[in-house]
Formats: sequence, C-alpha cells, structure tokens
Amino acid sequence: MEFGLSDYYIIGELITCWGSVLICINTLLSYALYDKHQRYFLVASASTFAASLFNIFSVYFISYFSEYPAYLCTIFTTLYFLVLLICPCIMTCYVFDMAIQNKKKLHLYFLISGGILVAYILLVILNFCTGWIFYYDEVQGYTRGPIKNITYVLTLAYGIAIVITVLIQRRYLARRIFWVFMAYPFVSIFFVAIQFFFPKVILTGVASFTSVLFAYVTIQSYSMGINLKTGLMMDSRLRKRISIQRKGGVLFVMTIDNINMIQSSLDAVELNRLFLHLGQIFMTHFPRNAYIISINRLAGIGKNIEEVKEKSELVLRDIKKLSSDINSIIPIPIESFSAAIEFSKDENDYDSLMDLLNSMLVRAKASQLKNLQICDESVFVDRERKRYIYRILRRELNLESEQFQVWFQPIYSIKSKKFEYMEALSRLKNTELGDIPPQEFVQVAENRGLIEMLGFVAFEKVCKYISENRDTVNAVSINFSVYQMMNPNVVQNVLDTIHRFSLSPSNIIMEITESIFIDNYELVKKHMIELAQAGVKFYLDDFGTGYSNLTNVISLPFSTIKMDRSLVLAMEEGQKGVSLFFDLVSTFKGVGFKILVEGVETNNQNYLVERAGVDFIQGFLYSRPLPPSECVELLQRTGSMVESK
Repeated sequence: MEFGLSDYYIIGELITCWGSVLICINTLLSYALYDKHQRYFLVASASTFAASLFNIFSVYFISYFSEYPAYLCTIFTTLYFLVLLICPCIMTCYVFDMAIQNKKKLHLYFLISGGILVAYILLVILNFCTGWIFYYDEVQGYTRGPIKNITYVLTLAYGIAIVITVLIQRRYLARRIFWVFMAYPFVSIFFVAIQFFFPKVILTGVASFTSVLFAYVTIQSYSMGINLKTGLMMDSRLRKRISIQRKGGVLFVMTIDNINMIQSSLDAVELNRLFLHLGQIFMTHFPRNAYIISINRLAGIGKNIEEVKEKSELVLRDIKKLSSDINSIIPIPIESFSAAIEFSKDENDYDSLMDLLNSMLVRAKASQLKNLQICDESVFVDRERKRYIYRILRRELNLESEQFQVWFQPIYSIKSKKFEYMEALSRLKNTELGDIPPQEFVQVAENRGLIEMLGFVAFEKVCKYISENRDTVNAVSINFSVYQMMNPNVVQNVLDTIHRFSLSPSNIIMEITESIFIDNYELVKKHMIELAQAGVKFYLDDFGTGYSNLTNVISLPFSTIKMDRSLVLAMEEGQKGVSLFFDLVSTFKGVGFKILVEGVETNNQNYLVERAGVDFIQGFLYSRPLPPSECVELLQRTGSMVESK
C-alpha cells in the first residue's frame, strides 16, 4: 500500500513529522526574539513530532509483531502513549497563561493540567504490568485493554477546558485570539473523531499538529502586526494602509496624556485590562481600521471628516466611562487629546501626516483643547514655524550665542531682607522670528531631541555668569529636565563644568520637578545623592501641580520646597486655600525644609505668604526676569537690604 504499513494509512503522520520539525526549527532560530509563549509552541511541536514518530514505529510493530519480540513491540507502543497527551496539555497551559490574569488561579490550573498528565503517564508506565490500555497477545498481537479510550477522553477534557477558559476569560483576550482558541480544540477533536471511527487511518499526530499549526500560524502572523495587549494593529500596518488607500481618507489620532502616571498607579492585571478596554473601544468604532502607534497613542482611519468627528465623540464618551470605572481604583482621570487630518492617494506620506498631527496634539495639550482638532492652514504655518525654530536652536545652542540667553529672576529672603538667590530662565531673543517665547522653543527642543543640549548650554551660561560676577552673585537655581538627569554622565558633566569655571558646587541649585521620578526614580535618586554629596543643592520645583509623593520628597536630598503659584492663588479664593497653604508650610518646615513661593504678584499675596512663614519669595512684585547685566545692577543698587513689600 502506498504510504502505508500493512492496512494502516500513515501518510498523515509522515507529514506531521516533517511539519513539526519545521515549526521547531523556526521557533529555535527566532527563540531570542520572542517571549515565553514561543516556548509553548516549541514543546508542543516537539512532543507532536515524537508522538507521530513513535506512532509510525508502533504501527510498524503492530503490523509485523510476529517478527519481533513482544517486549520490543510493547516499548515502542508505550513510548507513543507516553508522549501522546503532552501536546494537548501544553496547549491548554498556553491558553491558561494567555487568558487567566490571577497568578494564584493560574498556578492552580497549571497544577491541575500537569497533574492530569502526570497521572496519565504513570498509568501508561503501569500498563507494562496491568495491560489496561493495551498489550501484545502472542496470537492476536496488539490488543486494546479495558480503558483503551482513555486518550480520547483526556484529549476531549483538555479541549473542553480550553473552550470553557476562553469563554469565561473572554474580556481579557483580544477578539482574534479568542476565536483562535475557540476553534483550536474543535480542529483537534475533528481528526481524533476520524481515527476513533476509522482506526486504520492513523491521525493521532495529525490531530495535534493541525491544531498547533493553526494556532501557531494565526497567532504568529497576528503578533507580527498586532499588539497583543490591545488587539490593535501596529503602526507598520497603519503606514502600509495609508500608502495603499486609493480613495484617501482621514487619519484620526488620540494620545493618552497621563499614561505614565496611570501605569505607575495600576498593577499588571489592572493595566492589562485597561489596555484591552482601550483597544476594544477603538475596534468598536473603527472596525478593521484601529491601530496602536505607541503605548499612549491610538489611531483610526475614517472615510471623511464628518464620520471621524462623529466617531471621535463616541470614542471620547467611552473613554470617559472607562475613566470613571478606573476611578474606583485610582483617583486619576484618563486625559486625552485628539486630532485628525485628511489625506489623498497623492498626499499620503505617513511621516508628514504624523508630523502635522504631532504639532496639532502638542498645541491641543498646551491650550487644553479636549475636543477633536482638525488640520487646517494654521497647522501648516505652525509646522513651518517650528521647523524654523528648530534650525535656530541648532545654530544658537552654544556658550557664545547672543540669541540664546539666560535671564535671571531674583529671589527675596524674608529673614535677611535681601535678594539671596536668583533663578535662571532660558530666552531666545532677537532671532529672524523675533523674540520666541520659552514655552514655544522648549517644546520644539523636547520634540526634536534638543532639550538635553539646551539644558546643558543654559547651565554653562549660568556658571559663566556666576564666575564673572562672583562678588555680587551668591548662587543661582536652574531647572534640570528628566533628559539631563537620566544622562549616565550627568554627575561628571555638572561637576566638570563647575570646576572649569572655578566655582563651588554650593553656587549651584538644581530645580527638579517631581514628574521626573515617575519612571526613573532609582537612577535619578542615585545622581541626586552623588551631586548632593559634592555640595550641590536641590529644590523641589512646582510643588502643588501634580500628584506629589511625600515619601519621595522626604527621602531625597531636597533643601527647599518651591510652592507653585496655583497654591498662592488658592489662598485668595477662601479660607480653605489659606488653611491648606499654612498647613503645608508648617508641615514641611517642621521636618527641616525651607519654603520658597513663586508667582507672588500682589501685596495681598505677599502678606499671606509672609504670615504663613515662608523663607523665600519670587515673583513680579519683587522683580520680573531680567537680562544678566540688569540683574547684576539691581543687586548692586539694592545693596544688602531690600525693603519688604
């Protein structure tokens, strides 16, 4: 018989051996590129190969049992039964691992699934003595025992476990993954049923292999272009879709602005659930056109502006509902901004579209515009302006530049009644575009990768200024960004610059905002401690503008807390604001911090902050930011004492 042994058909098992080997080789070659789920496929394919191979040998010995000793026939058939259920068990564990979020439950299900396999293997080993599954009769040869159908029963049990798991845990699975897992056991059971009713057609390995191949090919192709956390297609597919869209369309992008803060407040299970819900929201309103660009940016493609406007409102409504749901876990709302831009088949360059959308989203965030931003002529003008500012920055970010300047705002000491320190503020003056506001060029620097250079050039200018005016200037505070503090060489760079200008580290005060610690706490803490040990002082900047972690404040080497202007304004709104401010000042001073208040502009504000017992005041009431020369003149003119306002 062609591709057969005696009256058994083994063509399916031969193909299974070859296919299983190919999957194993492919998985091994790409092993380092994938996560732990690939190991499931590797073990499942290897066990399927072993089962098919031993099945072929077993069929051979069954067909020609009289030519070989009974023990040899028994050994090969036993080997077949030993590995037969490994693949169903492994794939069931794979489904558990993908679907079950609770680690304790996951370990329990692993234990049950593995326990069934171990019990079955022991039963197969005992079969040498019991013959419950099979035995070889000297006359009849291979003979089935009283529990001959145990493999069918357990295979069916594993299949049912998979179906029940994905049905119960459906909300934790992306839609396509759900349907793959639902179909997987039925594919396997189909081939098992054929062999059950037609014992001469050998399909045991085929049943496992076909199911594994189905899951492997589907999930592999899916994972190449799909984000498994959200179920959304990734930006590589978005790029391709835009390039082949014949009739054009509208690209809609939404950014979750405070995703880092949300991430730091949720555990892994809650965070995975959040991402899945976000993906489901976008898939609901942009079916077959929903994408994830980055961890905090989602996208969809619509036919026209009106459709996208309508869908964006629905997306925003659902995200608000999701935000209210997570408020029961953390008191942090999901803050989002969105923008849309039309494209045609002739104007569909992905990078250009995203550049424009980025500009729109940045502008929306700066102006706190929560509604959908539609690209218009002003966006193109704004993009060209930002490109021009970028070129100016590239040219002017150097120590000798006369256009990139550092101005100074004096800081008044209540105790000594004089200006003791000053804050350095970057300025871009007298350019081809005129004076460029700090919030504008800093934003360009952040978006174009120049913010670290901007910070260090400003720091150099501050050191040079102190060096040239050491008789008048005592110390200067300067803001350091997360990009600077994350630089592995920040400590060496700062100390080298201080020494190059023959300064003392005590001449420098580094202002750090607490948002810097959200993702990089340990590294920033290490750098701060090293600089503090060298003599550099630290201010906590903008206290009162975010979700302050007092543990961080107390454990880090801050000498002064800088209260944001919003707390000053809150005092003028009523007694609650006054009480809050006074309590904060009292608390921080009680544990050894000094208090600096910024944004004081009126006599009433000044009266309130002095009553609260702050140490330093900064604001327009005392002085606006001044060019370097005017600031020195002010310090020299006022002398050692400045009369309290």
